Amino acid sequence: MSPYEHALLAHLAGQWLSEARWARFNEVLGERTRHVTVVLDNLHQLHNASAVMRSCEAMGVQDLHMVLRAEGLRGERGIAMGAEDWLTSHTYEGADATSDCVQSLRKRGYRLVATTPHTEDYRLDELPLDQPVALLFGQEKPGLSDELLAAADAHMYIPMQGFAESLNVSVSVALCLYECLSRLRASDIDWRLGRDERSEIALSWARRTIQHVGEVEARFAANNLG
Repeated sequence: MSPYEHALLAHLAGQWLSEARWARFNEVLGERTRHVTVVLDNLHQLHNASAVMRSCEAMGVQDLHMVLRAEGLRGERGIAMGAEDWLTSHTYEGADATSDCVQSLRKRGYRLVATTPHTEDYRLDELPLDQPVALLFGQEKPGLSDELLAAADAHMYIPMQGFAESLNVSVSVALCLYECLSRLRASDIDWRLGRDERSEIALSWARRTIQHVGEVEARFAANNLG
């Protein structure tokens, strides 16, 4: 963040957020991570995507990546439900959506792990977490696209003891995040956000929380940028 943005955050936190609200921001940010992220591949059912977002937010995953290739999905903007205020969502649309998503994740240093019941690279509880991991999830029946499967660095499966081969995608995400994040938090891996990342997210949360924040920012800018 720029020095101006740091000053703006200090102003908003000190003058426009209650002490309890600011303390809660910092408490939640202290448990946030980008070491694990989730990628949703072209989901059609909004309730599944919304459930995934709530799981990510509740378990401390900051970023969610969504590949939206289907024409009918591009106009849907209510997909995040209430969790959209607290997550950082990355959306990739159109013919190059998959390749754009893969390139973006690779630039961020993620190892791409496809979740699929049809290959057995790793069991969920065996997945290495020594480097940032992007967990790729597809629709329940068709699964991940061939393009994402080919781009994956590894494959992972959730062990099943019944006749069913797969779980609902939102259930799969919740199980995978619980397992991975529990192991991550018990490890000596540096999984927490950096100071600038926490400040950047806190500023975005403050902007979404404070009423008439545009007017507040305009007055602050007039007094500090003149």
